[in-house]
Amino acid sequence: MSLNLDNKTRLDKFIKENLNNEEKQVFPITLKGQKKLLKVYKLPIRYLFYNIRNGRFAAEYAELVKREGGVLQPEESKDAEKIKNMLLDLDKIETKRTYNDIKIRGQWNPGVITEDGYVVDGNRRMAILSQLFDDTGQEEWKYLLVARLEEPISAEDLWKLEAGIQLGKDEIVRYGPVNELLKLKEGIDAGLSKREIIKTLYGYEKEEEIEEKLNRLDLIEQYLKFFGIPKKYSKVKKRVEHLINLQNILVKCREKEYDPEVIQKIKYFVFQLIKEGTSHLEIRKIGSMIEEDVADAISEIETAASQLKPIEPKAGEEIIEEEVEAAIDEYEYDETRSPTQTHFRNASDFLDVKRNEGKEIVLLNRAEKNLKPLISQKNIDFTKSDCVNLIEKIFNYANTLKQKIHEK
Repeated sequence: MSLNLDNKTRLDKFIKENLNNEEKQVFPITLKGQKKLLKVYKLPIRYLFYNIRNGRFAAEYAELVKREGGVLQPEESKDAEKIKNMLLDLDKIETKRTYNDIKIRGQWNPGVITEDGYVVDGNRRMAILSQLFDDTGQEEWKYLLVARLEEPISAEDLWKLEAGIQLGKDEIVRYGPVNELLKLKEGIDAGLSKREIIKTLYGYEKEEEIEEKLNRLDLIEQYLKFFGIPKKYSKVKKRVEHLINLQNILVKCREKEYDPEVIQKIKYFVFQLIKEGTSHLEIRKIGSMIEEDVADAISEIETAASQLKPIEPKAGEEIIEEEVEAAIDEYEYDETRSPTQTHFRNASDFLDVKRNEGKEIVLLNRAEKNLKPLISQKNIDFTKSDCVNLIEKIFNYANTLKQKIHEK
């Protein structure tokens, strides 16, 4: 990693002139497989920089960069302010709790910085301290308590250090599912093996689990791109379970040796179901359709998916992401107006029929209960072609069943 020599010199000078005679707290870390004790200092925030690589807020930072139209420079005060505000908004309840805690008893838990002042751990604490100074004007909030690395650090070692501090077993939930996946990808991009990543994060060695999570991130990227909003990770925060179910569905498709074109149609169909607010438990039914070889159900899905295409700009036009986002956020579930939901309901019916094969009373009861209300309802136009065709089919089925009564 490149060294910000000017800022390292500033920090060295400040420590030498102001803190060398103080008794120093130490902070334990593991670096390059060895335990080390870092000296802890109270350093001016003006000499410190937010770590934009930090996986804890990778998804939110990606959106901020996209919104601002380019990479932010944490060394620039205007960009640092934007990053600070993003950090404060990550979890407003947690931010308020930490803000009040630090205001009452000060900062007692040190962060970690590189030798040239980039925050490895403690970005949100630094944002809160900066806000406290803005709110109160008190000098004590102009400083961040940090353990300082005393040597250069490679991208691989920095990733291990960040992950070891921030993403242990007890922190996974707070980290967030999307940011966890982005952190894994960051580790791969930094040159770490899957085995190294697993040992750093989870303490056990199952490389296929890392591969599964990286594939999930790829599926999330595909979902966002499909709707014309790449990198808008906030739109999948509440949909990760849905995409896990889709991932399992795609595995089943490959196990059944489905044609790649059929697999893509199923994927697009589920993308649309997710957008329309279908519960992840309902989406699991598609996995059952595949496992139980319900051909009619898969055919329904293929028919629906033939109308679904990725959102792409027309010639000379640009996708207005805000409009796409609003369409996803404001979608009102209404299965009577959604062709996708209609086909999904039909596919689900085929699954139910398959599961009830040999249970003639169950199937006949269901048919009777569904047909009975149609007889009593008024103002229904049964002359529409769809209705006529279906009534003819039902009539033919009824006649065939009636003949079966007399076969014995």
